Formats: sequence, C-alpha cells, structure tokens
Amino acid sequence: MVRMTRWVTAAVAMAAAASLAACAGGGSASTGTGDASSTLRLSIAAPPSNFSIGNWSGGDSTLAMSVYDSLIHREVDGSLNGGLAESWEYDESATNLTLHLREGVSFSNGEPLDAAAVVANVEVLRAGSSTAQNLASVSSVAAPDDSTVVIGLSEPDAAIVPLLSNTNGLIGAPSVLTAESSQLAPVGSGPYTLNEQKTVAGAKYVLDKNADFYDAADYPFETVEIQVIQDPTAVQNAMKAGQLDSAGLSSEDLIAQFPESEFTTGQNKPSTVGALWLVDREGTIVPALKDERVRRAINLAFDRTAIAEGLGSGYLNASEQIVSPTGGAWDDELNGAYDYDVDQAKQLLAEAGYADGFDVTMPSTVVSTKFESAIGQALADIGVTVTWESVPFQDFYSKVFGGSYGMFFMMNGLGGSDALDVNASLSGVFNPYLSTTPELESLLAAANLSQDEEAFAPVNEYLVDQAWFAPLFYITSLYVVSNDVEYTSPVVGNLTVQPWSPNN
Repeated sequence: MVRMTRWVTAAVAMAAAASLAACAGGGSASTGTGDASSTLRLSIAAPPSNFSIGNWSGGDSTLAMSVYDSLIHREVDGSLNGGLAESWEYDESATNLTLHLREGVSFSNGEPLDAAAVVANVEVLRAGSSTAQNLASVSSVAAPDDSTVVIGLSEPDAAIVPLLSNTNGLIGAPSVLTAESSQLAPVGSGPYTLNEQKTVAGAKYVLDKNADFYDAADYPFETVEIQVIQDPTAVQNAMKAGQLDSAGLSSEDLIAQFPESEFTTGQNKPSTVGALWLVDREGTIVPALKDERVRRAINLAFDRTAIAEGLGSGYLNASEQIVSPTGGAWDDELNGAYDYDVDQAKQLLAEAGYADGFDVTMPSTVVSTKFESAIGQALADIGVTVTWESVPFQDFYSKVFGGSYGMFFMMNGLGGSDALDVNASLSGVFNPYLSTTPELESLLAAANLSQDEEAFAPVNEYLVDQAWFAPLFYITSLYVVSNDVEYTSPVVGNLTVQPWSPNN
C-alpha cells in the first residue's frame, strides 16, 4: 500500500527560504505605526503562485487558510475542532467519514456553502496538483442532504481527518472553483477576504476581516498585511527597525540584539525533521542499502548531538525518529537506539560484506548544503565515500523519482499528527522505490483502522529498529516578538494568524 506525501514542499520551502531555521512558526508579525488592535503585518519568504483550490503551493499556508475556510480546524494547541464541519464520525469499518456541516454559512460572493458545494470542492481537491496524492485514499464523496457529506475511503486512513484541517480541506465558491480568476482572486468563506485593490501580487497581500465569519472573535485583527521578504536577515533587520512584530532568528547569538524591554524571545514547537532518507531499501542502484546492517551502520556513524550543537545554534535537536516529540508515537528510549559508534558501524559493514565501504552519490541542493560537510565526513569515517552532485532544487523531485539516488538529505515538515508524519515519510519522494514489508503493512493497517494517534507508536518503533531512515534532528526554530503583540507557539506553524493577538 503506497502512502502519500504530505507537505513535503512546505518543509522544503521553509528550509530553503529560511536558511533552515529562521522561520517563526507562522510568519512574522508587525503592527508598524498603526493600531495594534486593528492591523497585523506578517512576512512570508515566497509569494503564492496560485490561490485556486487544490493548487496551493508554497511553504506558508497563512494566506490560503485566511481567505478560505477548512472543513476541520487545527487549533494553536494542535487539537482538531469543528470548522465548516461542526462534527464528524467514522463507521465501524473506518472507510466512511460522515461530516455534519455548519448551517447558514455563505461564501463572500453570497453563494450558499452547503453539502453540494463541499462535494464539488472535494472532487476538485482529489484531482488538484498539490492535494491529489494526499487524498488518494478518498474513493467517493456524496451529499445525502444539504448539511451532510459522506467521504468514502478505499481503506482506513487515519491521516484524512487531520488533512482536512489544512489546505487539503479548503472550500471555495463553486461558481469560480475552477475558473482562471480564482488563481489570483480567491472566493471563500474564511475569516478574511483578499483586498484586491491594495494587494500587489508577488509583493504584498492585504486581507480584510470577514465580519460574517462564525468565529470572528477568534480573529481580533481587522486587517492583515503579508509582505514577501525572501532574506531572513532582512526580516530580522526589519524587526530591529520596528517594522515587524515577529521574526525568526537563525542563531541564539542574535537574541542579544533584541532587549527584553521591547521584545520577547523564545523557541517554537517542533516543526520539521531533517534526515538522511535511505530510500533504496531494495538495493536497486545502491545494493548495500538493501542490507539492514548497512542501514544500521549509517545510523551509528552520526554524532547527532555534535551536529545539532555545531550547526543548529539552539534550534536543532538530536533525533533518531521521524515523528514529533509532541505526538503519541514518540518514544524517548528510541533516541538511544543508534548512539554514535564508529567501530560498531565498521563491524556491521564488514559483516554485510562491505569491509572496504562503498561509494554513493547524493544530490546537493539548497537544503543540504549546510549539512554536507558533516554528513560526508561522518560517512567517510566508516568507509562510505559520498560524491555530492549539484542539483537545482526544481529538478530534485524528478531526479529522485527517476531513480538517480539511493539516499539523500532532505527536510520533512511535521503536521501535528503522527498519522500524517508517518504516512508522509513512507510515500512520494521519501519512498520512490515503493519499499514495504508485510510487517510494516500490518502495523500500518492496524494504526489506520484504530484512528488513535498512539497506535502509530509500533510503526515508529519498527522504522527505527529496521533503520528505515537515518533521522538526524528536528527543528524548534527561534523567534522574537514585539511586546505590542502576544504570540503563542503553535503545534503546526505557518498555518493561520491565530498564534498572534494584540497585547492591549
């Protein structure tokens, strides 16, 4: 069973644009010279290329999640609550998800948001360029009545409900759902509407509060302005100049530049995993990776604590797991499964028939550059010689899917759900050779059927035990906020403007 990738692009965009650490868990906020209770100014690293349903691209979802509403809401604390669907439940087989829609909701153009509208959107989402993979288990969608939608699944999939709380569950006005105009002029029912007169596409986006939004009280700012600032240093300089109220910091050393009398600094919740993805477990182009002992040896080669402390400056945390430490699947004891041990690694390689090591080619991208020296040296210490091949990031996916690499370094965003994180790590670019085992499939089937986040703990344990990957760290980015606003670090960053509120 193939698992679908979730938010790979989001993690990559965050890592590339923010130098792997400078994102502030949702954007950067500023009140500038305006009234803090009325205007919130944020920054994003890259502009959206397409607002239309099913085609959202980019690492930050704040704009899309502001103008559109989602079927289910992900709160700042990570909990899932009613959105356009006030409640939902599965049948006993966990293959039919029934959504009970909120009544009396309309799109900003006056169209009613009923079950028929949701069905039309889900059908578009199932075919969308950025959503089709994630919703591959959806086999049908129907509206028994105006306020009920039933989503049929080809098999149990515990990731579906959390997926409906992000861009995979956004709902737009049916009349413009597939219209070209929706690419730049979205029509939704979210907490804000896009002010097309004040927006300069690619540079600045202005959002006006939707007074008719049913949870309008949860969005205290009357206006949100989101500027495109690509350089993290420029964001930090704007912060120091008083033009922003929140920014990411790429090093603990920068904290001293922001006095406590004016700013508050802190650390976000885990947002991203950085790993050496050992994808060629069938040994198609790197025969050595088929042997579990080789994969274990690679894991033993890394002094994860030294890498985190040497390259992270306070935001990298050593990890041997691809799930978040805030989730139910995480196990502290698993982080000692592969303590740094060069001698043991060499012994395992010798037992596997690679006493003299082996050669491997890996892609060098904007995401990996910072870590290539440490990764290359660690592998060289056990006899594995790495050749880094420069690859433009836009070519990375096609090269991996084309079978060019057996292993590579890349980031994957954490989605606030073990189901999302595990399934994402077993699909798409992280499993291009479609590797699986009967044991893994059995564990996944049980976890997806249970709909219990803790059910993914045995899956996580299996992946660590079998050295399926070689995780190195997870990121808890550093932030600084102006004392004019209050900021609560969200479990899922870059999603909504809810982490910020006026500090009146």
